Amino acid sequence: MYLCLEKGRKTSDDQSLLHAQWHQLMIKQIHSFLISLLIATFLVVTHTTATNLIWLQSIGMPVDMDIVVSALATDLVGMNSRGAFPAIGLIFVGLLIAFITARMIAIWSSIKKPTLYAMAGGAALLAIVALMPLAFYNLDLIAGARTLGGKVYLVLAGALAGYYFGSHPQKGNSNDVN
Repeated sequence: MYLCLEKGRKTSDDQSLLHAQWHQLMIKQIHSFLISLLIATFLVVTHTTATNLIWLQSIGMPVDMDIVVSALATDLVGMNSRGAFPAIGLIFVGLLIAFITARMIAIWSSIKKPTLYAMAGGAALLAIVALMPLAFYNLDLIAGARTLGGKVYLVLAGALAGYYFGSHPQKGNSNDVN
């Protein structure tokens, strides 16, 4: 942090510089954030599709490879563009809040960035799968989160996305704390 040498107070120039550094850091992180968002979204949607197809097959419905491929393609588009809550939107908000919080924690913590962001990503998906039923009369709107194993898988998907984000700084040391 830069301080005014005359009186030991921050000047407006110092605040402008800090503001510009913050924006540069965010711009450097956009590519990694979008890839981590796509990783988490892909894993959530494909898991949900797979669990639905497994259930359909368990009740005697014919599920062949054509149906699997068609359902995956349809769900990857449909679950991210239609409905009251597109999956990518929920995951975007969750990861954004978690990664900003992790960034603030990183300033005072000695936890390695990949580990810290993995915990943040897992926490984001945990919050989504734990809080959505509370908001919607105890209904799990993400089919893959209806079992404990499904919830664990989705939290691990968030952790993987966070690990990617923490491991891939863009254009220099953008994950380093200034």
